[in-house]
Amino acid sequence: MNNFINRKSELAQLQSLYEKEGGQLAIVYGRRRLGKTTLLREFCTNRACCYYMADRSGEESLKKSLTLAMATSLKEPLLHTANYSDWYDVFAAFDRFRPKDQKVVLILDEYQYICQIQPAFSTFIQKWWDEHWRFENVMLILCGSVTSMMYRETMAQSAPLYGRSSAQILLPPLQYHYLNDFLPGYNEEELIKLYSLCGGVPRYLELVKNYKDFSTALDDLVLNPTGILYHEARYLLHEEISSPNTCWSILQVLGNGTGRISEIGSKLGLPANQLTHYIELLRDLFLIYREVPVLEKNPAQSKKGFYQVADPFLRLWFGSIYPYISFLEFGQPELIMERLTPQIQNHISFCYEQICRDFVKNAAHTLGCLKVGRQWSGNYEIDVAGVNIDFQLNVVGECKWSNKKVGISVYYELLEKLQKNKLPLAKNCRFLLFSKSGFTEELLNKSDKKKKLILVNSLFHATDDISSSIFS
Repeated sequence: MNNFINRKSELAQLQSLYEKEGGQLAIVYGRRRLGKTTLLREFCTNRACCYYMADRSGEESLKKSLTLAMATSLKEPLLHTANYSDWYDVFAAFDRFRPKDQKVVLILDEYQYICQIQPAFSTFIQKWWDEHWRFENVMLILCGSVTSMMYRETMAQSAPLYGRSSAQILLPPLQYHYLNDFLPGYNEEELIKLYSLCGGVPRYLELVKNYKDFSTALDDLVLNPTGILYHEARYLLHEEISSPNTCWSILQVLGNGTGRISEIGSKLGLPANQLTHYIELLRDLFLIYREVPVLEKNPAQSKKGFYQVADPFLRLWFGSIYPYISFLEFGQPELIMERLTPQIQNHISFCYEQICRDFVKNAAHTLGCLKVGRQWSGNYEIDVAGVNIDFQLNVVGECKWSNKKVGISVYYELLEKLQKNKLPLAKNCRFLLFSKSGFTEELLNKSDKKKKLILVNSLFHATDDISSSIFS
């Protein structure tokens, strides 16, 4: 059984590169747990491939383990028996034994570890690439998870390999609508809760498969000091970032609800200009994002910009759980559950709103939306808002994570909000109401009469047919 899910565009990129003549170089990178190795394994199915995963051992050990991987993949034991004085000898040995009648894929995974042990390794690769592999039937894939180092070693203008790669694939988390494939057997409410715990991180999703519901998974994986994900936040930052303490502090401040750069700097005792590097690093890892009202015409210059924790697991950890860590460490979770439970529910509600926005983003082009996000000001907020090229709202919506059915009053309140604040509406503006518990009969009747009022209680539509299924 093939459990590989999605990553179609990334596979297509790699396939296109493989089919080109001559040597090809691809960079695959992104934070840990997102399935980079799984993607490469899927791509290499039925292809001649040599895969090597580096570790933190010394340089001689790296050479030996790489030649062992080459010898095993190429079925040439002699390749591993020799001693190699330098890396060029290793590359030359690979060239001697690799088949010449077909393209061979050479994957160096955890590439950043090799560069940490031998800082000149990218220069060695660059020289051999320029003189040999770019002319030959080799596809070289450099894969790594420390985003900043991968960029510095392979893509930055000062990098030895700058300008040589034909594809640079930054792997993002999976979108929510793929969870039904990843976690079959759960109802949609439970899937939304599990997404609020795991986000789109395949490794976390694999872990929760073993639990009957969200609460059980949360208790065992996260709230238990021996749980697999209990130390995940700290481990992730220490693995991915060279300055984890500052980034930890930023995430902690964001988790407490502080999101403006000046306020973050004030909380941490750092000037805003010193925070820029760390903020950009966290953004590159898909851990945080900057949000501005969707009607802002110049988002980069907007003073309303607000940073949010993007990764659902880290948002849950820093926003709800971490403030009570001492009680968990001391084995007293029962003392905090009364306070923790509503915070977790608020977190799930926040994630539900984000899923609803992503749902509309997937149909943005068909709907004529230039962009989709939130719209807010001092006295109002609209959960889902899409603007057209004239910066008029052509999609507006509200999201209700509630055990009660949504009634017609929610629709009227949305209309009043738009009129009272004189927001610019397009003539064809559609009104969307999202609810996990359904809608009242009165609202359903209203929707039947007003075709621009659309009620959504299921978020599982493939990206390609969202528009045809609910926006007809």
